[in-house]
Amino acid sequence: MSTVLIWAGVAVAALSAIRLVLTRDLFARLHFIGPVTVLAAPLVVAGLALRTWSSWHDVFKLVLIGLLLIGTGPATVVATARARRGPDD
Repeated sequence: MSTVLIWAGVAVAALSAIRLVLTRDLFARLHFIGPVTVLAAPLVVAGLALRTWSSWHDVFKLVLIGLLLIGTGPATVVATARARRGPDD
């Protein structure tokens, strides 16, 4: 099960990276970054946490990293879009 989760997350990240490289518009690129932090990172973190070699402190660190990515990823995308768009009038 853990291997399936890891590879699913890697697949989402790889597809997002391919779409990111092929797109020139900044705002479209920001939309392609979103699935990596919201979907790929939790899948990889869950897969790594379920590995048999994981101890409780490894799982805790992985979950903390995953929560930070989930929490800060969308906010970073929004902040970048607002900075690019300019000040609100």
